[in-house]
Amino acid sequence: MPTCGWNRKLRLRAAALILFTLVTTFGFLSRPAAAAVELSTYRALGTLQGGSRSRFSFVFAADSHLGYGPANKNTDLAIKDMVLNEKGVAFAIVAGDITETGAEEEYEIFEQLTKGLPFPVFGALGNHESKWQDPQGSIFASTLGPRNYSFDYGQWHFVVLDTTYPGQTIGTLEPETLRWLEADLRAQPKTKPVAIFAHHPLLYQPSRFQDSDDEFASLIEKYPVRVVFCAHGHSFITWKGQGRDFLMTGALMDGAYTVVEVNGQSLTAYSVKVSEAGREREKILEVSSRNWNTKKDPAVSPILSLSAETGNEVLTCKLSLGAPAEVSLQIDGGLYVSFGLLEKGDHTLTFDISGHAKGFHRVRIKAETENGPYYAHKEFAKSPYDLLEWRMDLGSAVVGEFLPRGTRQVIFGTRDGKVRLLDLETGEVLWEYPAGSPWGGGVMDGNRLYFGTAKGDVICLDATRGTGIWRASVDTAGFSGLPAIAALSGDRSVIIGSSSGVLYSLNATTGRKNWQLEAGGAIVSAPKIADGRAVFGAWDGFLYCVDLETGSVVWSHKMGRQVYYAPFLSPEVHGGKVFAGTAYDTHSGGALLACYDLISGEPLWSQRWHSTLLAPSISREGELTVRGANGSIYAFSPEDGSPLWRMDAGSTLFLASPGPGPQYVSGGYRGVVTFLTHEFQTDFKVSDASLFVSPLIARLPAGTKVLFADSRGRLFLVKFPG
Repeated sequence: MPTCGWNRKLRLRAAALILFTLVTTFGFLSRPAAAAVELSTYRALGTLQGGSRSRFSFVFAADSHLGYGPANKNTDLAIKDMVLNEKGVAFAIVAGDITETGAEEEYEIFEQLTKGLPFPVFGALGNHESKWQDPQGSIFASTLGPRNYSFDYGQWHFVVLDTTYPGQTIGTLEPETLRWLEADLRAQPKTKPVAIFAHHPLLYQPSRFQDSDDEFASLIEKYPVRVVFCAHGHSFITWKGQGRDFLMTGALMDGAYTVVEVNGQSLTAYSVKVSEAGREREKILEVSSRNWNTKKDPAVSPILSLSAETGNEVLTCKLSLGAPAEVSLQIDGGLYVSFGLLEKGDHTLTFDISGHAKGFHRVRIKAETENGPYYAHKEFAKSPYDLLEWRMDLGSAVVGEFLPRGTRQVIFGTRDGKVRLLDLETGEVLWEYPAGSPWGGGVMDGNRLYFGTAKGDVICLDATRGTGIWRASVDTAGFSGLPAIAALSGDRSVIIGSSSGVLYSLNATTGRKNWQLEAGGAIVSAPKIADGRAVFGAWDGFLYCVDLETGSVVWSHKMGRQVYYAPFLSPEVHGGKVFAGTAYDTHSGGALLACYDLISGEPLWSQRWHSTLLAPSISREGELTVRGANGSIYAFSPEDGSPLWRMDAGSTLFLASPGPGPQYVSGGYRGVVTFLTHEFQTDFKVSDASLFVSPLIARLPAGTKVLFADSRGRLFLVKFPG
């Protein structure tokens, strides 16, 4: 998978132009919708060329953040140093944050810097790709290849994992990724050592960079995983977990990388720091060859069994140890409580949980030995069924937003490329459509469902039966946001933006293109339609208003001073006004919330706010409500932007407002949510996994219910208290 040095942006746009010429002229790329297969997610690459050598070296690097001037310079310096000073390099793995924002031109810089290297370069997704302009990793996949893959070289098996989730900084290991990883490891000989690579640090206790430590620990303890290489922290750090070695690498943007020398089943890692003044090279990790089948094998955890039960506000854990260990207990990622040195045998540990919310919690046991810490975990419940109606396991995490269909049904998509219709009251799946690639969210128009996919298709389904009507191949950069429906010259059109920064108008009946408009940055959220216009924000920092007939820009405003502060979330259009916001910007005095006249684009009012404001919406009371990234919910006057009220809750991972009020839901970090009204608020622990997707507040005949989805691929329907 060597990188290539073509001008990719021009290549992609030329391909898109050819595709749309074919669509418009002949219509044969708009075809009956059928299942597709996503080829860019998981792949086994076999043995690399030259992989019979037992002695070789490879480069492990990350965090080049290309697109940022000093990072470009220091990355170039580090790459030149690899070629000049590190001989016999077989391959390089650059594990995430390759680009600063996931833009096409930033991937091109990476291609240019690495095209002359005498060894192949492999990549992995990082949060700087998935949070900004390449949420689904579509541009990454078309540039560097699959997001999860494995290969053999020498006596080792190497596995590279995608730990990102679209639109988020915090990472996760998707359930399907864990299943693929286990199948891949199971297929290897028991004596073959394995090295795993990921962007987000795994089993790193000082910080929670991702939410899959327990699942990862349970999996790797069954296989000869010897070392795990991570990034994200821009530092050289080593640690232990499950008897394995872990290493975090320094950042290419700082002129730092790791070189690993392999000799048979042993390896030695060296930190390299390069500057114009010279270079430093220091040994930081040594993994020796050893027999993993002995009873003293460090791969064997001293924790033989663990159970957890609750009663009378007390958690009781029954623990069996196969060897003495320093034991401590942690609930929901909080502080560890030590139980001291426990001998081999059975033990009972108790813990007061009276201060914990109702719901589903997780207890983690850490057993520390001379080989480092070992972990085991169990879920336990605290009166969850006082509020829980049902929960179900989908096997793959929900991505995009929930789409209501009437009052009792909801349509949603999962990362495995499936789209489903669900009965909210019963939890029954009424139909399932294999789109083959994750959707970015959908829109209903009568009985038709329209959505775009990460692969770059736009699909139309019959929403009653879940059967395909048409599928159009549109943009290889993919779609991560919701489409919108508009009336156009007596016909209906689908308006949708892509990660390549192009807004498309497609005929809703045939899928043929009406027009396209190129913005200066990715479009990752839904355009809003009103009075013959489409309004949307892009990652170039602009808010656009476009004429639906011609596709021409009527007006635009630069709202963010640079890409990080762009009005990228969906604006709100109400009463002839456009409301939009940006992220918190210290340089500009805070987050920006602004109102514009829809027709003229004239600014009507604006104000700076002390925390990041997410997508605005109009409540049932006619107030402008906006969720803050700190978990608070704010209300402003749509007339002049003056603050009306605020409700404070916990930190949030939701990106959009979960309902028009007066009942609200906030939270999401570590699965804790807060139900809020103006009269009361209460917490509920939905899950110990992240709640990345905005919940759906549904007003059913039996009362108000809230649908949640966690990163482990589970759905929960919970009664709104009160």
